[in-house]
Amino acid sequence: MGETGSASPVDQVVVAGLSKSRQKKLCKLERKRQAKAERKAIDREARIFKAKAAGRDLHAEEQFRMERTLAGDSKRRRQIAWETEKLPILQSNFEICLDCSFEEFMTDREIASLASQIRYCYSYNKRAKYPSKFTVTSLTGRTLELLQKETGFHEWPNRGFVRTETDFIQHFDQQALTINKSDQVAQKNLVYLTSDSENTLLQLDVDKTYVIGGIVDRNRHKGLCYKKAKKFNICHAKLPLDACLAQAQSKVMTCNHVFGILLKYREYDRDWTKAFEDVLPGRKAAKST
Repeated sequence: MGETGSASPVDQVVVAGLSKSRQKKLCKLERKRQAKAERKAIDREARIFKAKAAGRDLHAEEQFRMERTLAGDSKRRRQIAWETEKLPILQSNFEICLDCSFEEFMTDREIASLASQIRYCYSYNKRAKYPSKFTVTSLTGRTLELLQKETGFHEWPNRGFVRTETDFIQHFDQQALTINKSDQVAQKNLVYLTSDSENTLLQLDVDKTYVIGGIVDRNRHKGLCYKKAKKFNICHAKLPLDACLAQAQSKVMTCNHVFGILLKYREYDRDWTKAFEDVLPGRKAAKST
């Protein structure tokens, strides 16, 4: 009696309650994941073969890497490189602030999404060609709890990251006073980024701090960031989406999208369109007139 063929792992990707179309998409994603893993394995074997052919002792090299890791050499080298190469750039760049004062408006799932977006922002900034000082204000509650579970979170301040429980207005007022500037000067240098603003941000100023509203609400609570900017009488503006993206494209962006666009704007020599295309590659650019 012939053996019956068993279903492949891809074919077994079935989740109850999903439509056939959705099931097909999941299977397609799983096939891509497996193909990528297989390609990585083949590439690794090729590198090992090439190294052995060159007479390298891979076991000794791995032991040496482990010893240096345990001794903290790699971490020290990265920190020195950051301080000598990236820190001077950060100190002469604009600042980015994430205002996390909206936790009460979000569900647990949305708070988890926000924490994830903050991690992405930190990662973007750490690797950026032109990093910025990254301040997260009103960071308390569940959002902070989730971030504190992140491995190495206590070391984030070594890469231009600042966190505080105070509101961004109070934080920057206090910061201004420590360098003998008035709170009016501090608030004048704040620009709250909100799509509800009637002002369009044409260029970034290295003397400004750009505030991103840290909220994930699926558009349930419209105008919160705009109202807060108006309440404290600080400048507000929206990114030039309409000029850079085709009209039919979605204008919804996550916090890390906005963060990434600000960083890429300087990297691409103040070219908004290139910044949008890099961070939002699936969206079509507007045709130039």
